[in-house]
Amino acid sequence: QGAVILSQDNRWLYVVNPGSNDISVFSVSTQGLALTDRVSSGGTQPISLTVDRSLLYVLNAGGDGNITGFTVQRNGHLTPLAGSTRALSGIGTAPAQIGFSPDGKVLVVTEKATNLIDTYVVADDGLSSGPYVNNSVNLTPFGFAFDRRGNLLVSEAVGGAVDASSVSTYSVNASGQLDVISPAVATTETAVCWVVVTKNGRFAYVSNTGSGSLTAYSIANDGSIALRDADGRTGDTGAGSAPLDIALSNDSRYLYTLNSGTLNLGAFSVDAKGGLVAIPGADGLPIGVNGLAAH
Repeated sequence: QGAVILSQDNRWLYVVNPGSNDISVFSVSTQGLALTDRVSSGGTQPISLTVDRSLLYVLNAGGDGNITGFTVQRNGHLTPLAGSTRALSGIGTAPAQIGFSPDGKVLVVTEKATNLIDTYVVADDGLSSGPYVNNSVNLTPFGFAFDRRGNLLVSEAVGGAVDASSVSTYSVNASGQLDVISPAVATTETAVCWVVVTKNGRFAYVSNTGSGSLTAYSIANDGSIALRDADGRTGDTGAGSAPLDIALSNDSRYLYTLNSGTLNLGAFSVDAKGGLVAIPGADGLPIGVNGLAAH
């Protein structure tokens, strides 16, 4: 999640290039996309990006792994932020995602191999301190998103074990410490990946790559979560679809899935009670598709 992201004003698209260790910038218009910049990621195998106003950070998964920051110019170009590179918790961490908290003061990185969640505190100059290492409630912390109160929702793939995936929620304090709110609420599905939260903060959705399904959770004011549907299958993307990334439109009326197994985009309308209704998507995606953004 975060291999492809839009700027907050939807004018610029940022894309990781793991094979060439850099980041591409595209301008977005009604005519399509135009490449405007390309910059080294500050490491190897960049896999995830996050942006907060004029600050962008990338997660590099290759080698020992790191996070590196950039300032975003008015023309969308990226300028490396000197002294911003920070290590992960160790080596061989198999990181999955990087993301800013809603206030931009904390960065979060999930590590699949170590079952750890790293946090970094971001200063006014854009430089971060850390990592501060937190234990994941369940195995294989993977994707994550924040609710509108700043609580963190993390998916847990549990090594791909059949029907064993879960989602946990945490509060995040100013020093990057995570405190558990809801521990390991089961999806009842297999190989959960990415997480999105609706604009009103009432519902979260996760993709289950191993089950070809989507699971919805209702989110309470205190950040606790509960399955919306007892069987954990709020949406069905089809047998063998292997949904990877998911994205919500800006108004949270539509949810899209990137289905790597069937090489298509799934689409759903989101109702007021968090239900999903399948609508026409798009076929004919190329082999190896990865990353999804929507507005």
